[in-house]
Amino acid sequence: MEFTAESDPLRLLVLSTSSQQLQTLRHWLAHYQEQPAPAATFLPLDQQGDWLSHPALSLSADIRNLWHAAVILVDDLCEQRCRLIGRLQQHIPTLLISSAGHRDCLPAPFHWLGLDSISRQQLFRGLRPLLLCGRRDLPAPLSRHEFFARLRQRLQAESQPLYLQIAQSRWLRDHQAAPSWHNQQHMQQEFERAVSLHAPADALLGQLLDNQLVIVSRDPDALRSDWLPQQPLDDLRPWVACHSSALSISTFDDLSAVLLESVQQIARERLCDETQLSHHQPQQSLSLFDGLHLALQREEFYLEYQPQFDSRSGAWTGAEALMRWRHPLLGIVPPTVFIREAEAAGLIRALGQWALRESAGAWQRLRRATGQSIRLAVNVSFPEIADPGYAGQVLNLLADSAMPAHCLELELTETAIMHDPEVSLLNLRQLKAAGIHIVLDDFGTGFSSLSHLSDLPLTGIKLDRAFVSALPANGPQAHIVTSMLELAQRLELETTAEGVEESAGLEVLRRLGCDRIQGYLCSRPLALDELIRQAGAGFPAAGDFAQGRLF
Repeated sequence: MEFTAESDPLRLLVLSTSSQQLQTLRHWLAHYQEQPAPAATFLPLDQQGDWLSHPALSLSADIRNLWHAAVILVDDLCEQRCRLIGRLQQHIPTLLISSAGHRDCLPAPFHWLGLDSISRQQLFRGLRPLLLCGRRDLPAPLSRHEFFARLRQRLQAESQPLYLQIAQSRWLRDHQAAPSWHNQQHMQQEFERAVSLHAPADALLGQLLDNQLVIVSRDPDALRSDWLPQQPLDDLRPWVACHSSALSISTFDDLSAVLLESVQQIARERLCDETQLSHHQPQQSLSLFDGLHLALQREEFYLEYQPQFDSRSGAWTGAEALMRWRHPLLGIVPPTVFIREAEAAGLIRALGQWALRESAGAWQRLRRATGQSIRLAVNVSFPEIADPGYAGQVLNLLADSAMPAHCLELELTETAIMHDPEVSLLNLRQLKAAGIHIVLDDFGTGFSSLSHLSDLPLTGIKLDRAFVSALPANGPQAHIVTSMLELAQRLELETTAEGVEESAGLEVLRRLGCDRIQGYLCSRPLALDELIRQAGAGFPAAGDFAQGRLF
């Protein structure tokens, strides 16, 4: 449920565990200066539990159709109130006003304000992100494919060059207020609408990645100015923005080079920002969830498997195991949200061992069901590969599960290897000697990959999706991919392209000699039972694949 700022107000649910404080909130909102003022419903969370019988708060009520957002003031908690607050925070952006002690007992809200220091001005500031998050009159960014198509048309129609800029958000929270996955989606929506609100009037706005937007305009001055503040007006909000400079683009063939330069500028800016944040704000972290240490005990993690195919014959050759978290309150949480938290909490080794055991068991089920000994790829983190006993642990697990070494592929980034190269390389050499495939993931994104690629004990490289998605037949991006593949061939390394989403890009990869492909064009990540079913039914016929009738 969304609203239009010019015509209808924000429908706001206001709850408080104190009748007196509820009246204060009512009085403050009656003097809200900005237009239109929120249309607020005030409900007391009284100790007698009268609120439990309110039809709008029943379990059957669709909260999202009643209110756009909620403000909850808490100075007294009980189990029933906690459940209600948690339910609200799953469905609508929530501003929570509480003491620090109560804050630790509740799921992380969309935004939090301290009860001891709350004022009318702070409340009004806290409402701004709720207002922005609910607006429907601000156009959403175009999907990547639609943006590319519209940009091509616009470049053909324009007689003057256009200017392109990338804006990227980064989530920041202190360790006491990790945002839920639902709230992170609300924050992402707020960031997108902030960009849409402030972008030049003629801007073409598209989404490259979840947290990365691309803006194209005729007006370089508008993009060169500080049109998008680094932080929102409420400087307590949990995201900051960085953006590249405005780069000229005259033809669609220039797009790959311009995007690559913009992404590199963003990376350099973020490195500087992170250095400053770690120096000036040591309390900030990217911690996202409380209770992560219990998730393994509760068996909340599971794996999905994205199939991989031979690029020439279309034969099914393997799959990558992708970790997911089925959170009891937040639903399905992807690894991009929780992996850093697991590393910070010292749990990444336990997660890695669990993923290996699960993958070995999945391989046995696949072999029994399909009769094929395909290869399963598992991601490895720096703390794992830097453990002196890691190679022995992997080999013992393979022996216990009767999984052949050549059916296991370990994917790791250059950063993971080079943090502690002495131990990491010793582990990798031992694993490679045993027949395990060692693949350098996200190839092309590191700064020193090319300089020491021949020194690493690798069997293959995996091209990062940034180089593969929407790959043109010609132009700078195709030349970069060609160079990568030629280098890998000279070093006798197997090549895999992830993020393959278009049949035209697949044809380019096949022509350039890439060995294996993986991506949504071929298959989404699948549950193990579904992978077995599709493998039994037969993936796309090799003849159809070879003739170009792709999936």
